[in-house]
Amino acid sequence: MIFGFNTDVEGKDAVYHVQTEDRGEKNPVIDSIIYIKGKIVDRRRTPYVPAEVTTTHVEEMVRQQHRALVEEIRSGTFAPSGTPLPQSEPFATGYEVRLQNPAELVRGPNLQFEFSLAHRGPAPPEADVSLEARWVLDGMPAGTDAVKAEPDGSAIVSFPIPVEQTEAVLVVCVQGSLGKQFAKYRVGATRA
Repeated sequence: MIFGFNTDVEGKDAVYHVQTEDRGEKNPVIDSIIYIKGKIVDRRRTPYVPAEVTTTHVEEMVRQQHRALVEEIRSGTFAPSGTPLPQSEPFATGYEVRLQNPAELVRGPNLQFEFSLAHRGPAPPEADVSLEARWVLDGMPAGTDAVKAEPDGSAIVSFPIPVEQTEAVLVVCVQGSLGKQFAKYRVGATRA
């Protein structure tokens, strides 16, 4: 039996339809298809080994993948796979988020992300700006790090280098008195 979910989600630019299902033992993949007005705009597939998971575990994987996509769309951080993302998603808030070291992330066993946070417009510097980063591997949350920005607007978060995955996503939320700003970064590696 195929297990899955269908949800219509109000995004920042359109109403999306998210369909996620387990394709079954003959095609062991959790498959999510995202539509706008009946047109496919993205597809996320997570393969699994049937002998290594229970039916309950597969159902939970389907729920989590579906929930993650719905949340990405609702929060405005969704971008179709293969679409280049700007350094920072433009929202009507007062913060600008910039990754300072995109080519130099490796620091020992970790990936270290160095950000500079700035105000848009003439706003004075703030003392209480926080940055929360969510590390997502193969569509599943793998860690969270939250820090306060330094007085100069710098903030650093780090996560262990993924061993099995070749692509990951870092979702960043900067929050302060001027509101929230989200940014999303795709991190990829090549195997030797």
